[in-house]
Amino acid sequence: MPRAEAIRVSGCVVEVLSHRLVRVELENDHRMMGHTTRATSGLLAEAAVGDTVVLEVSTFDLSKGRVVQLNSLETTTK
Repeated sequence: MPRAEAIRVSGCVVEVLSHRLVRVELENDHRMMGHTTRATSGLLAEAAVGDTVVLEVSTFDLSKGRVVQLNSLETTTK
């Protein structure tokens, strides 16, 4: 069975729950959980409310996604 392609979406961090878990609000006002893997756990270490993240969402479970990129406020305002 072929592997389903992940959906990439971007959103804004509205709540930092831990160093590996954030709540993200998408452009369509949908909120979902974003997490990292053990290998990329440093990605969200300095995440703050208002940062933009890119998530990979599985087609099977649209309520959570893996954070693959973080654009912090400091880098986007320069």
